[in-house]
Amino acid sequence: MKQEEPILFQKYPNLKNKIPWIPLLTNVPTPIERLTELENEFDLDSGKLYIKREDKNNPIYGGNKLRKFEFIFGKVLKKKKKGVVTNGGIGTNHGLACAIVCHELNPPLKCHLYLFHQPLTWHVQRTLLLYDYFGARLHLGKGMIGTFVKFIFFKLLHPKYFLMFPGGSPLFGIGTSLGTFGFVNAAFELKNQIDQAIIPEPDTIFVAGGTIGTAAGLVAGCKLLGLKLKVHVVAVSTSLTANPSAVKRTANKALKYLRKKDNSIPNIKIIEDDFVFITDYLGSGYGIKTLRSQNAVDKVVELEGKKKDFKLETTYTGKAMAACLDYLKKQENKNKTVLFWNTYNSNDLDKYLKETNFDYKKLPEKFHRFYEETKFQCWQITNCPDDIKKNCPAYLNHEYRFWKITDCVLDEKNQRKAFEELEKVIKLDDT
Repeated sequence: MKQEEPILFQKYPNLKNKIPWIPLLTNVPTPIERLTELENEFDLDSGKLYIKREDKNNPIYGGNKLRKFEFIFGKVLKKKKKGVVTNGGIGTNHGLACAIVCHELNPPLKCHLYLFHQPLTWHVQRTLLLYDYFGARLHLGKGMIGTFVKFIFFKLLHPKYFLMFPGGSPLFGIGTSLGTFGFVNAAFELKNQIDQAIIPEPDTIFVAGGTIGTAAGLVAGCKLLGLKLKVHVVAVSTSLTANPSAVKRTANKALKYLRKKDNSIPNIKIIEDDFVFITDYLGSGYGIKTLRSQNAVDKVVELEGKKKDFKLETTYTGKAMAACLDYLKKQENKNKTVLFWNTYNSNDLDKYLKETNFDYKKLPEKFHRFYEETKFQCWQITNCPDDIKKNCPAYLNHEYRFWKITDCVLDEKNQRKAFEELEKVIKLDDT
């Protein structure tokens, strides 16, 4: 069911005509489900583990970005911009969500993505092809700072484009708070679900923190509502963007903006005691797969994901889930009610990817090396025949480990070749 208007506007009607918004979510309130198999695995006493199913809040692409984009694209359309320019790593989920929303609007908007290098994975290779499929124009920078400078320079030369910082969040306190409102509103949605006895008030929420806007909105919204829970923010990016000061600053900036539009909103301040910031799960850098995140992803899929049709990934939600599971292992937490906020898309993008025929040469030439230097898929390594490849569940699938998906019909020698080659490129931080 599509939400007619944000719950935030229902609670504070004066905001309705002062803050731009368009409906993008089609499955709200997003369901909350209990993860009983994981509860049993970790031998909880009276404790409970729930998941907030943000992963299918839109039929094409779910996850946390569209909550932000309802407010951000509301402003884009209000300002009659011709397109959006944003930036991030070469596999940024934010960039993909932006490309999809621009493509699906009527009329569509142009989308330019300024991308910097991140560790190369099968997810990155897939995502680059999907950017192109959904019509985004790609620009490759030499580093994070250099790419950001190019991104800003593009905006200066193209004033008809809306400039969106990575993740749809303010950066170092600069930029719009509109995206943060999406998760202030999400906290109001959660409060309604608590009032309806769908979930008891959690003791804690676990959420991934990259550019911090999602976490900051939840922290601000929960305090505004007087909820006693603690949001546990699991850093999945470097301290340059993911740090406690950024959470506090972004949350307070959003609250200040809301009060400016409606002075009936309580004058509260977010302090560092209002949330828990966790820094032990990043690994050696952004986008690096870690052993703990991969184990968490596998454990969740094994016990819950296949049955409930959702998945996690190793850059964001896997690291947040690893922290969540470690929390549940401690005896003092086995009576706690925990909510895991799933920020990752679970919709099937394989069908769109197959339409690209893995033709990476349609991408700008600078991106070709990301396909020619490293192979992550069995059908690439073995030069799998088309008649087998295109009917195989492993072909272009989001999972990069073919043995998790299908029994290969190739001979044993080719299977072993693929397995040995993939072992060389699938590297995990031993953390």
